[in-house]
Amino acid sequence: MADAYIVLEGGRLIDGNGGDPVDNSVVILKNDRIEAVGKEGEVGDYPQEAEVIDVSGKTVMPGLMDMHVHPIGAKSLDPLSWIIAPNELRAIRASVDAWRLIDSGFTTIRDCATPTSLHLKKAVEEGSIVGPRIFSCNRIITQTAGHGDVAHFLPAAWSYERGIARVADGVDECRKAAREQLREGADFIKMCTTGGVMSEKDKPTHTQFTLDEIKAMVEEAHAFGVKAASHAQGTPGIKNALLGGVDTIEHGIFLDDEVIEMMIKQGTYLIPTLAILRAIIEGGTEAGVPQGSLDKAKSVFDIHRASFIKAYDAGVKVGLGTDYLSDPMSPMGKNAVELKNYVEVGRTPMEAIVSATKINAEVVDMGNDLGTLEKGKLADLIVVEGNPLDDISILCDKANILNVFKAGKAIPRLNLA
Repeated sequence: MADAYIVLEGGRLIDGNGGDPVDNSVVILKNDRIEAVGKEGEVGDYPQEAEVIDVSGKTVMPGLMDMHVHPIGAKSLDPLSWIIAPNELRAIRASVDAWRLIDSGFTTIRDCATPTSLHLKKAVEEGSIVGPRIFSCNRIITQTAGHGDVAHFLPAAWSYERGIARVADGVDECRKAAREQLREGADFIKMCTTGGVMSEKDKPTHTQFTLDEIKAMVEEAHAFGVKAASHAQGTPGIKNALLGGVDTIEHGIFLDDEVIEMMIKQGTYLIPTLAILRAIIEGGTEAGVPQGSLDKAKSVFDIHRASFIKAYDAGVKVGLGTDYLSDPMSPMGKNAVELKNYVEVGRTPMEAIVSATKINAEVVDMGNDLGTLEKGKLADLIVVEGNPLDDISILCDKANILNVFKAGKAIPRLNLA
């Protein structure tokens, strides 16, 4: 079979590395990889039969990535609704959400706990549905009555079957729970070392799992060659996660100088998820969020943003994720709002883009293949109307996402509202 070439000519190139954009650029795609990239006149020749696309006046940049998302097919943020709706129904909804994600420019996502996400991933990989590249933890691991253990008023067995969590208590059970996720195909292990905003009874400051339990789960992940992530919001629980050896801190609401120093020393990534707190505060009532969770979100909103700024300025490696759950309050396809949030707290548009591309690729150990537009990397890229360096919010409107390529293939556009 002959090689397939696609050439994007004349656009403004943002390659994801953080340097100055290149005007009048040329990007040559050969099959699933980038064959050449650079300024017009400095890039090699390509076959006469290549498909040439004029992107003059447009921006060519890496596909965006969301490193904390839950495509669970939710229609409400009332935790009871998650349990009542069958997993099969939610999976059908999620298949459309997957298309919405890539249609909005997100070519890679990291699913941080959805019981059907491994099936969603398989459906995308085999071409049965349209969607982004998916990295999944399968189920989150939590302690009894911990964050992720929902609907406490229902029989535990029913909640565990329909929920997003694998409940485990004690070192041996935690080790087994991690092995179970890996057996089912998890790309990483995720645990809860603190309570959370959406928890039924605990708070973000509550510490969960012992250090020995955390170490057991991290050991299993690393022995299998994958990373370990921790839902960690309160300072003591963040510290325990770091002492246990986790690779990413999810949320990180209460970051003090000690844990920031630990993160820098250990090379731990932070995925802040500013978007979900704002979504809860602004739209939580209509979406069915319990009043207690609304109150918790309001109480930590400013603290969370301050911790993000402090960690970023100190040199922590900060990726980007929304914690969106696909409900009307946090719909799939609107994930680029997190880049806008980054700019609102003082980051430059370029810094936000680097977090959403280059750094996020490192989070999933794909830095050699994804995250930047360089020769030899997978051809995941988008063509954008306008210049996001002038106005990052243009990425929030899918009408401005003109073309999406994943592994060199143009993605068919979704015409649903």
